[in-house]
Amino acid sequence: MSGQGRSVSDKIIDNHTVDTDSSGLYREIRIDALLGHDATIALLIDEFERRGLEIWDRGRVIFTNDHFSPPSTIEQADISNKFLRFARAQNVAHLMIDRGICHQLLVESPLCSPGSLIVGADSHTVMAGGVGVCATGMGSTDILYALATGKTWMRRPASVCVRIHGTRPSDCNGRDIILELLRLLGESGAQYRSLEFHDLANTPLSQDDRFAISNMAVELGAKFGMFVPDDVTVAYCTERDGHAPVSLVVPDPDALYERVVDLDLTALTPRIARPWSPGNVLPVRDIDERPVSVAFLGSCSNGRLSDLRDAAEEVAGKTVHPHVRFIVIPASVEVFRQALRAGYVTALTEAGAVFNNASCGPCGGIDKGVLGADDVCVSTSNRNFRGRMGHWDSRTYLASARTVARAAIAGRIGPDLYESGN
Repeated sequence: MSGQGRSVSDKIIDNHTVDTDSSGLYREIRIDALLGHDATIALLIDEFERRGLEIWDRGRVIFTNDHFSPPSTIEQADISNKFLRFARAQNVAHLMIDRGICHQLLVESPLCSPGSLIVGADSHTVMAGGVGVCATGMGSTDILYALATGKTWMRRPASVCVRIHGTRPSDCNGRDIILELLRLLGESGAQYRSLEFHDLANTPLSQDDRFAISNMAVELGAKFGMFVPDDVTVAYCTERDGHAPVSLVVPDPDALYERVVDLDLTALTPRIARPWSPGNVLPVRDIDERPVSVAFLGSCSNGRLSDLRDAAEEVAGKTVHPHVRFIVIPASVEVFRQALRAGYVTALTEAGAVFNNASCGPCGGIDKGVLGADDVCVSTSNRNFRGRMGHWDSRTYLASARTVARAAIAGRIGPDLYESGN
């Protein structure tokens, strides 16, 4: 699949380039939208105001207070209030207070349209690639420049084609797919690359599955993690926006790819990542048995409706193990509303799960379930680095919502978690 044509990210970058000098390694490009949250935007406020800057387009900025929602300490409250004062003073059009995680709110917004180029003050901004968007996270200094100018500087990444084909097993989803890709390529397997996912599966992946995959593309080191837009993309955007996308950017038939990775879903089984790396992946059937004390279902990676559905199916008529704290945090208020209507909240709470409001919570060791020294957690969060979810000596295993729910009921992880009766 190597030719002289252009990949999706090549085309989007070309469409957004504003400088005329093509000889440089870096190009100046315009952005379509900017995403920010309380914890990182607060870092640039003083400098932004000191310079007397103004936001280039207030209608193209989404700000959310998802890390400290609501604040659980005085320090968090001060940071959150500083962020909110700035957003209100700047008349940010899309200021979403206590509405959920910024990445989920972005993909729920019409600003996240196929073919767009979006930057965010958080690494998991890449999740917007699930609808064919070039989206990437940046540090606060770069975000300050983009916020004031509507532009940024970017080096064009090489593109890697990931062909997803075969038939997905019913006990696997997008989370298992991205964990398998991490097993195959490792944490630096796509360093500063554009991962371009081609969904050739016998039954196309759902949009939730695509978001789960794009979200964790950054754990492979990727600059972008993009699905080639198709009928699934059109259906999602049409339901969200009330009309079909204006255009879809697809690769040339002879697009130039640095490499091609084939992923056969037919052979896939549930996956799990051991401490302390998202790339430390193996099949659940090969994991050593170990009791767990915390099960966490949430985060921008896998706190969506289908995740709550899978977990609700697993716990129906069962009870969470008495030694396990099962914490559920929907990715957004809208996801929570849908889960309420579908009965998933009732099923999970009747089984013994505890719901918290839509926010980041324990994923970043912030609140609502932070781990202690003796805790062993099985989680749908995106990172299991040492100390990420709490105490340095705690241990976190990454898995799908279905695996997390099964572990919550069994009180452990182990090779027989998916055997009949478990």
